[in-house]
Amino acid sequence: MSKLIAQTLTARIRDMILKGEFCAGQHLREVQLAEMFGVSRTPVRLALAANERHGLLEYGPNRGYVVRSFLAKDIASAFEIRALVEGYSARRAAEKGLSPEEERQMIEAIDSVSHLLGQEEILNESDHETWRNQNALYHRIISDKSGNRFVGPVLQSVQQIPSVYPPVLTSYAPEKLRTYNDQHLRILECILRRESVRAEFLMREHILSAGDEILDSIKSSIGGSSAPPRV
Repeated sequence: MSKLIAQTLTARIRDMILKGEFCAGQHLREVQLAEMFGVSRTPVRLALAANERHGLLEYGPNRGYVVRSFLAKDIASAFEIRALVEGYSARRAAEKGLSPEEERQMIEAIDSVSHLLGQEEILNESDHETWRNQNALYHRIISDKSGNRFVGPVLQSVQQIPSVYPPVLTSYAPEKLRTYNDQHLRILECILRRESVRAEFLMREHILSAGDEILDSIKSSIGGSSAPPRV
């Protein structure tokens, strides 16, 4: 039971870090977290250790667990690796082709975001969550088509690095999301036409341009020492 609770807490703490609820440099203390989640300290300790292994926390003998800080160069490096890996996956998806179900899911993800951005209201946290989910689904289908078992772990590692720091809403400007969604559509069209080289190029461009925008945001808002969340 304790192991199951620890697994649940691992995911919960990870999500809170990625959403900016725990900030860079913040100490995460066992006693406080145990009280927050209503559990004993043992599963909390296991969950913190797991998130340290995943690279989101740092541990020091005299300070315990702290949300890890990343420099701008870490963000740039993460996006470079992600562009290579996801570009490869897009090429493989175009070479292999999509199943009818995969095509349907990707089209629905794009349409869902288009509908979201067609509203006149300001996007709220629920809208942000919809974007994150549809964006993750789109990219996951492509990465799964690679057929390479190393793709998933590599992407999980590099995708979470730009996700650790506020300002959390920096990358949710509607005009940026509209650009990303248009890029998603063009990549999908290439995959459906089996244009593998073009699909790889567009995916790399998509990832690198998102990284450039985040780095520009870092330089303008916080001097290049930390980063806003995932795109």
